[in-house]
Amino acid sequence: MSEAVRSFIRSQGIGAAVGNIILNPALAWVLNRQAAYVGDGEIVTDTAITCVLMTLIVTLFVVSGTRRELEAGRITRAEGFAGGGLLSWLPRKGWALGLLLGVVAALVIAPLTLGVLRLLGITGLPVLGFALFKAVWTPLVAFAVARWVVLRQLQPLQPIPAT
Repeated sequence: MSEAVRSFIRSQGIGAAVGNIILNPALAWVLNRQAAYVGDGEIVTDTAITCVLMTLIVTLFVVSGTRRELEAGRITRAEGFAGGGLLSWLPRKGWALGLLLGVVAALVIAPLTLGVLRLLGITGLPVLGFALFKAVWTPLVAFAVARWVVLRQLQPLQPIPAT
């Protein structure tokens, strides 16, 4: 992988992470500011919804940015990725890729969140604690999604023949 591609992945990932470290906690606070406490059921539901929406939005922005970089010739498909792998099975179109990654993220992260809350004996969080919770996990997921999306977009348009 070329340095140009690594740099582009970093910039997309950092942009997605920074956007989500600001936006998601702010939304959590605004939507729950009248409540003193956010229950574990609400946390898990919010986590699942956030996974789908955040992943879809990040994917749409990153697909667009990657397309611009490819068209400008600043990065190329050959620089990014040599082979198939799991990502090659995923759709390339932004909406389909974003929704699929979002649903998978929700199916993994929401139950994991519930399990950790139960393991720690936490039945809910104060609103500020909930906002901080979202400030921790959403930028990590956003960075990972941005990376996967760039790598998917850089895969060859035609399948690589088996040798």
